[in-house]
Amino acid sequence: MDVGLNFRKLTGPIEHWLTTFHQGYWGFRPDKKEAWEEIEVGEVFVFHASSTEFLETPRGALTDISTGIIGLGHVGAKSTKSEPAWWEELHLDGNYPYLIHFSEIYWFGDTDQIRDAPVSEKDVSEMVDDIHAIAENIITFGEMRERAGYQIPAQGSPGNIKSPEKLFPLLQQRLDGSLEQSSADDESASGNEIRERNRDRDIDQEGTKNKEVTYEQSVKETISGTIEHEEILDTFEDYLSDHGFDGGETERSDLIMSSDDDVVLGEAKSIHPGNERGQIRRALGQLLEYRKRDIYDDGKLSSLSVTLCLILSQPPSEEYLDILESVESDGIFTYWIDNGRVDGPDESMARLREITA
Repeated sequence: MDVGLNFRKLTGPIEHWLTTFHQGYWGFRPDKKEAWEEIEVGEVFVFHASSTEFLETPRGALTDISTGIIGLGHVGAKSTKSEPAWWEELHLDGNYPYLIHFSEIYWFGDTDQIRDAPVSEKDVSEMVDDIHAIAENIITFGEMRERAGYQIPAQGSPGNIKSPEKLFPLLQQRLDGSLEQSSADDESASGNEIRERNRDRDIDQEGTKNKEVTYEQSVKETISGTIEHEEILDTFEDYLSDHGFDGGETERSDLIMSSDDDVVLGEAKSIHPGNERGQIRRALGQLLEYRKRDIYDDGKLSSLSVTLCLILSQPPSEEYLDILESVESDGIFTYWIDNGRVDGPDESMARLREITA
């Protein structure tokens, strides 16, 4: 995410941010409608987590959790909702009907430890565990004062930040870490299990549990990055299937497909000029890690010839195309989807033709 030097903040109790983690949006009360209306698509907000307010926890369960900045997001759209999503809405009388949806979010915490399920399906114990996970690597007020000589205002949401340039180095450091951090996935045998990829992504379906939001066209655009990511995987998977490969995904890998002699490990990334650097760097690291975890550690696949595939939503810039061509000799090949067709540099396409002949 290109943070730049202009950003604002959103403040809310840390348990509220777990809903944002699962749903990808932040909500405003009816009395904040005017502030919600003034928010523009394209703005960047830092996520300020204050102390828990609506979660009744055992004494001492969260005393080690500091307040501060736990992530940041890029606004992609706005909408309204009528169904409860936050803990306060589900268990008390909260009401947050006005939503901003984030097209990009980066969390600083250990979010791999958070079960992928809405807040409505979690009890207090799991919420406490999730809060500890999402609060890891938090930028505390003490760190802001000590390292930046400035701290964000504790009150006001949405709120302005008078000296964003002072906080920028702290945010950039955390952001670089979140982009480069490899997933701390479960290393058990079940993590290597290849399963069929789920292609059910109808965002207009009715009755989707806990997600019945008034999705307008702008909201479709908000999640287009996720849809694009899955659609480029669909195209690449179909190509391999048509040439005798079979497989799916694992807990870690976007795509693993094998034939009698070859195994393909694919990592897909939706890119644009603002995120190309981070996405490509992250994908290269993931391919190398997942080759070890999902192929070399698997008795059946380790004997096959491995092809690592970076699958992009569009051709990379000339700068990164040159870099990606330089790693083809290391067994990492690059592809992109062009009007429903797999394309890529000459050597990468030659490798694809070789393994699918």
